[in-house]
Amino acid sequence: MRKAIISLLLFLLLLAAPTGIRYVRFYELGAAGRQPPPVYDPAGITAVPTPPANTFVDEPAVGAGLVLLDRAHDNQFELEEISFLDGRLAARGFELLEFTGGDLATALRAVNAFIVIAPLQAFDLAEVQAVTQFVNRGGRLLLVGDPTRFAVQVEEDDFMGFVLTIDSAEIPLNSLANEFDIIFNGDYLYNTLENEGNFRNIILNAKGFAGSALTDGLDRLVFYSTNSLQVGARATAVLTADDNTWSSATDRAGGLALAAASRDGRVLALGDVHIFTQPYYTVYDNSQFITRIADFLTDTAERRFVIQDFPFFYTAPVQLIYTGAPALGPGAFDEIIGLQQAFRGVGQTLLLAGAPAEDADSLYVGLYNQADDVRELLETAGIALTIEPPILPPGADAAEEPAGDTADPEAAPQAQPVRLIQSALGDVQMSGSALILLAETENGRRSVVVLAASAQGLENTIGRLLNGVSWTAADALSDCLLQDTLALCPTAIADEPVEAELITLSAPKAPPEGEEGRPEPPADLDAVEQGVLTLDEPVTAELAPAESHAWLFSDGPLYLDVTVEPDPDLDIVLELYGPGNVLLDVRDRGVRGQSETLPGVEIAANTVYTIVVRDYFDEGGAYTLTVTAGEAPQALGGGGIFIFGDDDGEPIGEGFVDVDTLAALLSDTYTVTTWITTQNGPLTDVNLRNFDLVIWDSGDYQDLGGFLGADAGVILEYLDDGGNIFVLGASPTVFGPLELAPISNLQVTGNDPLLLEGLTPGELIPLDQVYTTALSEVLGISDLAETPFLLRGPEEAGAGNVVGLASVETTLSNQKSIFLFVPLKSLPPDKQRLLVGNILNWFGLSAP
Repeated sequence: MRKAIISLLLFLLLLAAPTGIRYVRFYELGAAGRQPPPVYDPAGITAVPTPPANTFVDEPAVGAGLVLLDRAHDNQFELEEISFLDGRLAARGFELLEFTGGDLATALRAVNAFIVIAPLQAFDLAEVQAVTQFVNRGGRLLLVGDPTRFAVQVEEDDFMGFVLTIDSAEIPLNSLANEFDIIFNGDYLYNTLENEGNFRNIILNAKGFAGSALTDGLDRLVFYSTNSLQVGARATAVLTADDNTWSSATDRAGGLALAAASRDGRVLALGDVHIFTQPYYTVYDNSQFITRIADFLTDTAERRFVIQDFPFFYTAPVQLIYTGAPALGPGAFDEIIGLQQAFRGVGQTLLLAGAPAEDADSLYVGLYNQADDVRELLETAGIALTIEPPILPPGADAAEEPAGDTADPEAAPQAQPVRLIQSALGDVQMSGSALILLAETENGRRSVVVLAASAQGLENTIGRLLNGVSWTAADALSDCLLQDTLALCPTAIADEPVEAELITLSAPKAPPEGEEGRPEPPADLDAVEQGVLTLDEPVTAELAPAESHAWLFSDGPLYLDVTVEPDPDLDIVLELYGPGNVLLDVRDRGVRGQSETLPGVEIAANTVYTIVVRDYFDEGGAYTLTVTAGEAPQALGGGGIFIFGDDDGEPIGEGFVDVDTLAALLSDTYTVTTWITTQNGPLTDVNLRNFDLVIWDSGDYQDLGGFLGADAGVILEYLDDGGNIFVLGASPTVFGPLELAPISNLQVTGNDPLLLEGLTPGELIPLDQVYTTALSEVLGISDLAETPFLLRGPEEAGAGNVVGLASVETTLSNQKSIFLFVPLKSLPPDKQRLLVGNILNWFGLSAP
């Protein structure tokens, strides 16, 4: 009975408390010239009849871009409430993306506008700075408050049984709005003389409209349950209520702002969420006003990008051009492939080209001594490259070769050569320095120029750019001299030579024609050349024992699907090689008799590729090989973290998985999807492609089936696409049945700065009890480990066995993996959070 009474009392307090609290705080009974505000429950609004909408036809200017929607600050709204606005954005060619946590500055790099609606969590200083910089660079910001969206907190109390707190006047949105001279007041507006069916429904007419593209030509709007706004000196009111509209928080009527703008119109603040919702967006000119807001959010005229935004400012497809048209060999292929993969990872396409096209964006890479192709771009940016005397390539006429880098050391002393980058950042020596420039031409095309003194310096700088794509560019360029569109960065090469030309070893040339008119295959693949493949024309062949076949294909550019259908006794291994025998991809998913497919392989023009078919057991057999036109692979990542609880093995001890613990650590920062085998079944029909990270947790179970289990195919497909994986548990499923031994403490090892943040090499970490876990020594992991960071303690059975291992697969995709041979639960809680945070940072994701 007591609980029932308390529940009823709590319900009544929730209804009445907002009005009561505001009344006590703000009202002065008998105040001259003002009647007390009507009783109003801001915990919700009730539907009222609405007048018909003014008819209009939305005629949007169709473009392309992204708008970011804040969902990381406990925002009090549902997506369906803004569906009309979302539809107006889509009609303009813009996609609405959700920001659910992580590094806000990184998330803002790709977008044109940022929307924040009714947050209950404040923005921290770093986030405010990120948004301010975004707005300063022409980004659009929409802030929407509402007096009906507040937090109610109930805490237990020894006297009354509970304590009720309503955060109605403390508005977290002001943590961001204040930066732009706008304050959302802790009030609601009302008008008892003229309203739309209810005193809280404020009618606005042309007298209250400021001269603005948002309101030009409109006659009447209605706001439903709105805050008033304080407008500072650097902001202006956009919508102002009439003299009969009062604030619940003051003794003041008239001149109350319901919407305001700041930063030359790039920031818009509104006091009402309901104007966007059904049916209220249909009233009078509300729908037209919302289309004007969509125009505001999609206006790209002032959006300025900086070099840290690479490559999100590009419009696909992007041309990759080597300055000076060098002959490209295998030394350049890794860079090209790495750049193409990074671009695909963010939904971009990068194509190798010999010369720029007027209607395409470009990425130029090359050496200072071969920079004539980009000299005009450099001069426009106020950059000059001084190389005196000139540097001539080997083989130049010695009589014409001036003194300088290649001068005879025994000749008469000459003036010291000048090798300078001259810019607004000062004069910088070319040796040891790389240049990265973002340039925009008169026709709106964007180009990035990357120059270095040497081939190795260029490779290091391209690696820096790749870090900026998957990581935060601010960190990737943290040791550079920076302006908005220019970076001068160290190449980390001591005494770097200023090379005459870019040499990447043997260059791929047009293959010579054989007797039968077909190109010669690359050598050293241990495969017998079979012929040239033609699109959509299957070929059948038979492997002899211990034999492999090599097929050639060169009909690019296109995306290609390569499929092999084998005889029942053949276990196919399918490999793809580019020029210079560079391995581009490999498939070995199936067992005997199962087909293998390489989907969406990007084939460049005028380039010979080699497809190799092997038998895993070298026993031989017949197969059919087909190449067909495919589609570009979808971008991997962007969908949060997938936690797979693999609990269908044999319990080692108590039998548990760490899914809930991991989800609790990560869900505040990431969108987390959990899957537990005994609850959800095997992963057979699950698509993992769009997850940034898969965590495979076997907890305290050991699966005797190992990697041949029912879930392996799904995870293997994710890994084949370049996905990153974190495998943990007492006996990780991937390794099958391993020898087990008791363990009670771990020892920190290694020197990786990300994995060891907050830890000290040699430090012992006691577990909360003795566990039985797998010994890694039987796998030879100690020899294979690229980065071990945890070992079994010195007093443990199997002391020195690797317990924590980080691995990077560098052959194809720089895929990253972490293996942890203990359950997460075994670690002290502070070490759980620290270790998971370090691991997420190592993967290039923000720590929780």
